[in-house]
This record gives sequence, structure tokens and C-alpha cells, in this order.
Amino acid sequence: MLSGWTIGRATGVGISAGLAAVLLWPLYALYQDAVLAPFLLMLCLAALCGLSILWITLLDLLTHRRRGSRLRPVRAFDLAVALLLAVPSLLQLQALLAGR
Repeated sequence: MLSGWTIGRATGVGISAGLAAVLLWPLYALYQDAVLAPFLLMLCLAALCGLSILWITLLDLLTHRRRGSRLRPVRAFDLAVALLLAVPSLLQLQALLAGR
């Protein structure tokens, strides 16, 4: 079932969700109750995508050890994107849920 979930798909979905969350952020500041559910959904989706990129990358590194030096920049990019999606989303989720 998850064989179709790739780093590329997770990156595309995660960046889209992250951008949607950034666009919803000012609206949340103005209309908290009306925008809370979509804002939380986009944050959760971005965090999930970032964490799944980390998981897929970790599995790839553990199961395909002899990938060579040509793939190191790609894996570094994957890790950077994953952290940029997961960390801010999780921090914002923590702040939102702690305030409730």
C-alpha cells in the first residue's frame, strides 16, 4: 500500500502543505476558531511528510550501503527538506496544542 509513497511525492505534498500553512498563519492570527482546523491539518501533513522523508532516507541508507559518493548530495538535500518540513511544523503544533 505504501510502495507508491516516495521521497518525491512526500516532498511535493509536504511543500504544498507547508506553503498552505504559511498562507493560513496570518488568517489564523485574525480568525482563530474559523481557521484552526485547516491550519492544524496543513501543519500535521507537512510534519508527517517531513518525518516520512526522514524514514525513507534512513531505510535507504541502511539497506543500500554501497550507493557511492554521487548520491550523498541528494541524500543531504532530502535530509534538509525533511528537517525544514518537520521541525517548524512540529514546533508550531506544539505551541498551538499547548495553548489550548
